[in-house]
Amino acid sequence: MSDEIRRQIYNELNLRETEDLLEIWRKNDRKEWSDIAFEVIREILSKRLDEIPPQEIPGDDQEEQESFEDNRLEEWEVKLLDDENQPELYDTLEVLKLRDNINKVATGVIVAYVLLGLSNLQFGRALLRGMPMSFSETMQSLPNEIFTILAVGLQIVLTYFPLKALAQILRILMEMEFRSRKAS
Repeated sequence: MSDEIRRQIYNELNLRETEDLLEIWRKNDRKEWSDIAFEVIREILSKRLDEIPPQEIPGDDQEEQESFEDNRLEEWEVKLLDDENQPELYDTLEVLKLRDNINKVATGVIVAYVLLGLSNLQFGRALLRGMPMSFSETMQSLPNEIFTILAVGLQIVLTYFPLKALAQILRILMEMEFRSRKAS
């Protein structure tokens, strides 16, 4: 695209209010606005604001957009999604969704193991039946209860932390690949 056309786009968009540009930026409607317009808007907003907010994920699937809106993308991730030179071996959006899903599963694992652990505790089962345990029954079952709590804690640790590590490794690999493409 010629520099003259880019300059015209810049001059026209620069006349708009910051709020208008922010709305265009956030909606990220690639059908209505060209990639060059978004580059110019990013340039104008970076001059006017300290921090540029994240954009919605372009596409027709509103549910995917809403789930991604809940999670704030880091600046390099937004740049990666906006980059015209996308990786050839993987879909960037799919990897970001995978990382998001791994984090959700890791959180769900904690809830599931805690609920399973509570159902295995004799004290928990007695409460569910509506018959509280006597002090002597509680003292007799105490070693079993402690063992169950430790086992549930170990299950959580052995599942949660590897999942979180996997999500972090995906993030690191993507960032390394993105930065290496920018360096070359």
